[in-house]
Amino acid sequence: MTARTVTGGRPGSGERTAEAAGSGEDARRARYVAHVLALHDRMSLAGLPEETEPLYLARRPDGLTVVAVPQSRLPERYRLAIYGFRLAQYLRSRFASDRVAFARGLFAEPLGVGHGEEIHVIGMEEETGAILRYVSVIGTTDTAPLPVTHPDRALFPCEVAHGINLFDHVPLDEPVTGTEVWEIKRLMQRPSERDTSPARRLRLSLELMLGFYTVLAGLSPQPKLLVGDGEEGLAVRRLTRSLKDVTVIEGTRPCLPEDDLLFPAYVERAVVKPFVARVPRGEELAELVRWLGRALDATNPLAGFQQLVGRVGGEIRRVRI
Repeated sequence: MTARTVTGGRPGSGERTAEAAGSGEDARRARYVAHVLALHDRMSLAGLPEETEPLYLARRPDGLTVVAVPQSRLPERYRLAIYGFRLAQYLRSRFASDRVAFARGLFAEPLGVGHGEEIHVIGMEEETGAILRYVSVIGTTDTAPLPVTHPDRALFPCEVAHGINLFDHVPLDEPVTGTEVWEIKRLMQRPSERDTSPARRLRLSLELMLGFYTVLAGLSPQPKLLVGDGEEGLAVRRLTRSLKDVTVIEGTRPCLPEDDLLFPAYVERAVVKPFVARVPRGEELAELVRWLGRALDATNPLAGFQQLVGRVGGEIRRVRI
């Protein structure tokens, strides 16, 4: 009786009202996402090198700047701009949940749970401060060095998503602690960069790689391994251009809770596989940095890049679980 009195109207009107409400929320969510994307398309990192202590800084005559900055040294407004860029690119690619972003009113990616120090490597336009290319690495949250096989070692985010300790499955040639491992994340580019010339895209890749490996060479303790996950034909295959030994773990079922902002990253992408890559050290790493510099200085950077790839001769090994 009460239900009939409250609903009233014609049969089915309640269902149409619910559909209209849902449609209205969809429209509001779409507008919210559009505003977030527009905001970060205008966001600028101009002045960042002067307002922090970079681990790496290269200014080129044409206005390209590559800078690497640890999270712990970033002024808050730059951190928000960088994390906003990351959120915008993941919303564009549908690797981040627009529903979660809208429900939480996010305009920047929140700090991840279980993240240690993070180092941001950024290729940007000096004049506008626009981010053109980006990658980061994050360290362990362990307060003391623990062997990577230790049951109390803090897992890296990729291990949490795949539900494994990578080093229960990947044999090691030497002892390694969690402080000697970094997770590589968020290799991204500004959407407009996809429409630029292949020569420009290659140059940006080489510049970012040079900054990335120069930073790794300066860390203490020296990194021994990089971990992460990605589609084999994209992120994993790219690593073999500069790293000799990459081990891919087959057979995992990665997922995140549906209320996690990055839940779609394991739904929208093709098969995502975790990996462990050996980081060159000492003279081997110095030689890699020199080869990257030579490729950038070459009259034909593509030929220099091909020489680098041929010299590295990266291989993918596989472990099935």
